[in-house]
Amino acid sequence: MSFDLSQILQDWPYDQRRLTARKFLGDDGILKIQMRVDLGILQMNYEGRPDGTKPKKSTSWLDYFRKILKREKMLVLADEDVQQLRMEAIQYYHRYLSLYQLKDFPGVIRDTRHNLEIMKMIAQYGSEEDLFSVQQYRPHVLMMHSSAKAELQLGRNQRKAALATVHQGIKQIKRFYGDVFDLDQPEASPEIMALRELQHRITDDSIPDPPEKQVDLEENLELAVYSENFELAARLRDELNQLKDH
Repeated sequence: MSFDLSQILQDWPYDQRRLTARKFLGDDGILKIQMRVDLGILQMNYEGRPDGTKPKKSTSWLDYFRKILKREKMLVLADEDVQQLRMEAIQYYHRYLSLYQLKDFPGVIRDTRHNLEIMKMIAQYGSEEDLFSVQQYRPHVLMMHSSAKAELQLGRNQRKAALATVHQGIKQIKRFYGDVFDLDQPEASPEIMALRELQHRITDDSIPDPPEKQVDLEENLELAVYSENFELAARLRDELNQLKDH
């Protein structure tokens, strides 16, 4: 058996100008994703943890710590726990980049949500140093999450909803840069510039911006659901529906 990958790499040349990925069914019958990188190929499972492992008999480290929290009603993340979550987030990062290139937007939404939940867990149960080391990546994850959600809506011809999604993503990233990094001009950030480009593509069809109140309600609704404040979410949803009916 030869361990030389030269022929495989030659058959799929690396393109430094853009990310390339492919989806296929593995010999084990499991759907997989491959990403071509400069030094070879990353192979990931399509579902579950990208590396196919089940830490502590859980679907992911995030799932494992959620189980502890549910059972014990408290959680303190040690340094090694945070490291496990960080490494897991890197795996999901590679997969959602590949899925975005493949235009598998539901998969991107799933994986970016996973990483946002990891950041939330570290923020709540890790140290202050852990918080900063992880939260610096939040703008990129928010940008990818918003872009995938908007692209999915565009594919369904829900152009106004896509525009509202982009506006909400921009607002969340601006808030993050203002609250965490005290950045005076977040518009110059690459994440907001990417969303502005998507916004311009949508508004080229002369779709008007949604009312500011609607954008605020939609953002607050998502934050309420995200924080599991379902009573507030129900009130905001009713108010949003009334606004859209008028």
